Amino acid sequence: MKPPVDSQFVHDISQLDSLRRQAVKGEEGDEKAALRSAAEQFESLFTQMLFKSMRDANEAFESDLIDDRTSKFYEQMADEQMASELSREGSLGLADMIVEQLGKAQGDSQPDMNEAARASAQSLPLDQNRSREAAEQAIAALDSQSIAPPATSLPTSQRSKGFDSPDSFVNTLAPHARRAARALGTDPAIILAQAALETGWGKKVIANARDNSHNLFNIKADQRWGGDKVATQTLEVYDGIPVKETASFRSYPSYQESFDDFVSFLRDNPRYEQALSQSAQPERFIRELHQAGYATDPEYADKVIRVLDQVRDMMD
Repeated sequence: MKPPVDSQFVHDISQLDSLRRQAVKGEEGDEKAALRSAAEQFESLFTQMLFKSMRDANEAFESDLIDDRTSKFYEQMADEQMASELSREGSLGLADMIVEQLGKAQGDSQPDMNEAARASAQSLPLDQNRSREAAEQAIAALDSQSIAPPATSLPTSQRSKGFDSPDSFVNTLAPHARRAARALGTDPAIILAQAALETGWGKKVIANARDNSHNLFNIKADQRWGGDKVATQTLEVYDGIPVKETASFRSYPSYQESFDDFVSFLRDNPRYEQALSQSAQPERFIRELHQAGYATDPEYADKVIRVLDQVRDMMD
């Protein structure tokens, strides 16, 4: 029996970069191994989509007595492990089709991933109508959505306006922070402190293989957002339990637009009205933001306030 797919890889999209490096070594064995691994990961992720759709279809039949966030968290972990094992064992055959198509001589036509997905879904041993409908929903999701390249850590030379130090971060962004602070009626230092905490002084700004997102406040791309977005993994805390999940974040052409959108984001959300009413008091302002649900980290406000003192020293 083959060993299961490395579950850590499934939870860490950034490790896809290791496959890319393996594939570009130029050695035939490395390229084939990387192709097989990537195909298995794709099949595993697709299978997870099927499982999630089937779980969602059955929610109406669940009892409130056993339905809680913790059980769903462990249920999700079990589904991901099962998806990995199914992929490694070749139970669905999607990975084999991907390897066959992409392994052909250069010049052949590109594989139709959606057709391969449909063939795999049809091979699943599912008899209930709800299960098959769930599979079709997952396939429809592949048809209608484009998958953003995984987030990676770009070399400093490839980042626009990279930051060498906390001083560089503060000095470069201070003019933008002052403009945003005037609009919100608060201290620019608290805005910079928040951006510093969110991005590790600008060294961990969300990015993908194409470009830097310039997202200094890690604002997610929900249904209201019509601009560019970048998908990556994030750590959220629910009921005291850290949960790693994949989410899409807003992407901007420049840091100035990140500050502008931060201002609009707070102003346009009624839940932040109380925080904005306390904007003249920076510490109270950030605590009210946290209380309104800006971040799930239970220590978020305290962390920002600790960074605030450092930012003020640099701005003096």
